[in-house]
Amino acid sequence: MDVSVIIVNYNVKALLEQTLLSVYNAVQHLKVEIIVVDNQSADESCEMVRGKFPHVILIANTENHGFSKANNQGIKIATGRYILLLNPDTVISEDTLTKTVDFLDRTPRAGALGVRMIDGRGDFLPESKRGLPTPSVAFYKMSGLARLFPKSRTFGAYHLSYLSEHETHKVDILSGAFMIIRKEVLDKVGLLDESFFMYGEDIDLSYRIIKAGYENYYFPETTIIHYKGESTKKHSINYVKIFYLAMAKFAKKHFSKQQGWWFTVCINIAIYVRAATALMVRLFNALKLFFLDFAMIMVGYYGLMRYWEIYNKYVVGGFYPREYIMYHVPVYTLVWLSGIWVSGGYRHPFKLSKTVRGIVIGSLAILAIYALLPENMRFSRALILLGSVWALLITVFIRLVLHFIKYKHLDTSSSQISQVLVVGSIEECFRVKNILLNYPLRFRLLGFIKPANNTSKADWLGSSENLPLLIEIYKANEIIFCARDISSTEIMQLMGKANFSKVKYKIMPEKGAYIIGSNSKNTTGEFYSVDITPALSNQQNKNKKRMIDLVICCLFILLFPFLLFRLSFLKQVLNNWLQCLRGQKTWVGYNTQVDCRGLPKIPPAVFFVDQNINSHLKDAQLIYNLNFIYATNYQWQNDINIIVKAFFSNNFASLKLK
Repeated sequence: MDVSVIIVNYNVKALLEQTLLSVYNAVQHLKVEIIVVDNQSADESCEMVRGKFPHVILIANTENHGFSKANNQGIKIATGRYILLLNPDTVISEDTLTKTVDFLDRTPRAGALGVRMIDGRGDFLPESKRGLPTPSVAFYKMSGLARLFPKSRTFGAYHLSYLSEHETHKVDILSGAFMIIRKEVLDKVGLLDESFFMYGEDIDLSYRIIKAGYENYYFPETTIIHYKGESTKKHSINYVKIFYLAMAKFAKKHFSKQQGWWFTVCINIAIYVRAATALMVRLFNALKLFFLDFAMIMVGYYGLMRYWEIYNKYVVGGFYPREYIMYHVPVYTLVWLSGIWVSGGYRHPFKLSKTVRGIVIGSLAILAIYALLPENMRFSRALILLGSVWALLITVFIRLVLHFIKYKHLDTSSSQISQVLVVGSIEECFRVKNILLNYPLRFRLLGFIKPANNTSKADWLGSSENLPLLIEIYKANEIIFCARDISSTEIMQLMGKANFSKVKYKIMPEKGAYIIGSNSKNTTGEFYSVDITPALSNQQNKNKKRMIDLVICCLFILLFPFLLFRLSFLKQVLNNWLQCLRGQKTWVGYNTQVDCRGLPKIPPAVFFVDQNINSHLKDAQLIYNLNFIYATNYQWQNDINIIVKAFFSNNFASLKLK
């Protein structure tokens, strides 16, 4: 056996299927065995492997053993000369296995090898090649010096950014997303250290290979897609903590006590600094438009006030009083912006209609308050009306300018949906179209692009050879490749050739029901799948659900007199009310009699989604399906409906108010 491919999977069925298909396409003349180790997935990954890939060796764990232990399970039964540790969120090229095996065969001192990796947008992932994270190297990275001086051999040592990504190099550390290792080397240095549950195990193994006298190589002559690279998780506070603690464990294991102590101190400082930085970045991103609106409205209102007091209205002393400028105008501005916020004008994607509605609501509120003020505090109704017009014009103008800067056009409706081009045969393109038809408000199918070697006559927009030009002409922001008709190697070449930062790339595997990609660089552990993406995965829907919980808590206060007649369970209701108010529970949610780990996370529920269907439901599959439907098609009205029906049912007291 030439190569044993070991893939550790946890709840990424669609991505795993695509990875396995890419491995099968890369086998060619090699003898390859594939071992999938599943860490107790709840998304039917094992069933998919058994049904679609019967030749794959499947180890189905009954608990999550972690990345290191699961890989070791596969290594222990592997029979190949080379062991390839491969993540389930990767797509390898058709030549990846043959080229890497050929290089290792020609380089006897090579103990392990990694390849060039790109993310779901086609950008190079710097973790493809790394240096040894000594205390000084780690400090340069954590302090930001590595980013400021990437070409410096001193400061850029963590990601070896001074080395070309297109040339082969000896490196210290390889990524566990793709690491092909000689079996004889593993026999000598030992398996992965199972004390590293997640992160750090690849650094530890790479370092042990070097200490044993072998060499690690970065090999860019073949490229793979790694959807969830380290760059996609850098804003996660939890990731920062887990990753840096793993670094501290590595330092304690391999460095001297003094070095390890200083490294641990630096790591702990870095955790708090990076966590605080991530929090401030999120806060700034959330409020930057609000502050811009506030500043521009204030500046404009001040100008209007000066114009009005000089040319249109005589003011005692020549100016409006100081308290009007210091207190009234900022309050007016905050009311207008509060109107925008209440209308959803600060939620992505921005809609001008919500901004207009918010300003109108704010203006009506200001006029209503103005009418109640004493005479000596009513300075000018005309200024309020002029200010309302200014607030409307400037907030709309700001959004149009920001939209133009980002999209180079003023059609704000086009940024709300994906403008899609599909590359593939006419049969596969229509299969993509049928999937997208389920989401007509999210997608606009611009047309089909034929692969370069396709000679069929159809209504094509053009050929894949001219993809960059077609993207620019049709203003596309999403490209879907049909993997049956275009190779992984060609897909990666086209992603690099197009080089549009705002374009998203996705792949539809052959015979697959998914369209897979990576949309966000700030989301950890998520993949894009058109037909199974639950609505509750969207943070906006989670916010709506939280708001409904708070509204229901307020309504329960009004119903308190009615509940007094149900003293037998009043204490239970009050306890649930308090937990929902704190966010520790949600009023409506999953029936937890079944495993819900494959669904978006929400707090434990007071009422189950099947509460009004059958309180004695026992069929586990049916219960899971109801949970899945609730998460996939979430609407806040459903929560209200379930609670209202439960409240007026005859057995309200016997419902599962846990």
